[in-house]
Amino acid sequence: MSSHTIKLQRIAVFAFIAVACILTPALAESGSVAAEANVAVTDIQIVPEVLMQDDSGTVRIGITNSGSEPVSISRAEILSADLKVINYQTYDSVGSLGPGNSMEFTFQIQAGTKDGMYFPMFYLDFTNAGSLRYPIPVKVDDTPILITVIDAPDSFSPDAEEEITLSVSNPREDVIHGVTVTPSGEGITTTQSGIFIGTLEPDQEKTVVFDVTAVKPTTLSFDVSYRNGANQHHSTLALPVTIGDRKVAAELVVNNVEVTQAGSSMTIGGDVTNAGLKDAKSVIVTVGSPAEAVDPNPVYVIGALEPDDFSSFEVTCTIRDTSSSIPLIIEYRNEDGKIFEKEFPISSRSQGQVSQEPEIRNSPPAGNRPGGMMGFGSGLGSVPFLEIGVILVVTIGVLFAWRKGILARILNRIRDRGRE
Repeated sequence: MSSHTIKLQRIAVFAFIAVACILTPALAESGSVAAEANVAVTDIQIVPEVLMQDDSGTVRIGITNSGSEPVSISRAEILSADLKVINYQTYDSVGSLGPGNSMEFTFQIQAGTKDGMYFPMFYLDFTNAGSLRYPIPVKVDDTPILITVIDAPDSFSPDAEEEITLSVSNPREDVIHGVTVTPSGEGITTTQSGIFIGTLEPDQEKTVVFDVTAVKPTTLSFDVSYRNGANQHHSTLALPVTIGDRKVAAELVVNNVEVTQAGSSMTIGGDVTNAGLKDAKSVIVTVGSPAEAVDPNPVYVIGALEPDDFSSFEVTCTIRDTSSSIPLIIEYRNEDGKIFEKEFPISSRSQGQVSQEPEIRNSPPAGNRPGGMMGFGSGLGSVPFLEIGVILVVTIGVLFAWRKGILARILNRIRDRGRE
């Protein structure tokens, strides 16, 4: 073999090696790109689904390798010009994702921006070459929970319990949790210290009822606390409270009062009327100091009085100074058992009839009734025994004459004389 031929063979070998060195990286890169193309974002979860302003939330992103070769990942991150990413450096070194496997990345974000839709970018950098970019839709909406008054009194009676009905609704697009309504206010007493509603779905509404007692004009506040994700929020409703005389509750009035002196004691009689719109329970009537309630009626029990109903009463008492007024006291309960007391001053001089004997109300004296056969008077001593005896004798005589035929003979004689 000539030297020229040997040189040509060497040149061919060097050329082949050079071409192989050039093509091998290109082929490897082409295979890597094909493998990385099989990695895709397969799941996105945002909690809460809709953030309020300054809320913190979590973004969970799931990726899957649907290819047949492993893919090496160097870094994963979220970048945004509008939302703050708190843990953006958590995934600076990821590793390999095997074929058919999945991987999840969790980022914490904060919505320090106004309402709107934002698209922070998810980046997945591959070790060999290239990257994956995917926009994440994040919505910010600062719409709060809605609280409104369904029913409340225009004014409160002092120390009277009134009902206030509230509506609590969720106008947001996501679920809110831990909803609690708490009342407060100076001079305010409520039966319920707070009412727990719980979870409110989007566009869901629930009602709550509070039993409220006010002692002075004030402001009644209802604080609604709730969670959007892990973020605590509050909404407040302020309700002005005015004090007035409401006739919705039981309202007892006294009229037709008569004071009668009977020996050393006085008898006070009259009517008690319920002029309110609710029942008065366990109504009793008595007197207060300086008068002293005595037998036979120291306390007069009326019982229940419905609206527009009335009942008569009669109490007996003694009082040393007749120039003083007598405090007539009426005590009653509402439907919740709360005790109320009203005092009516009665003049001891406004007497109806003065007598030395006890008066029987609604019964005139016996001396004013007609006597005779049709008027028996009053008492056993006034029974007309003589008149009754005469009637019995006449009746017996007529029956005897009829049985013996005497009455028939007398009638026949009367007929005979009539014929003559």
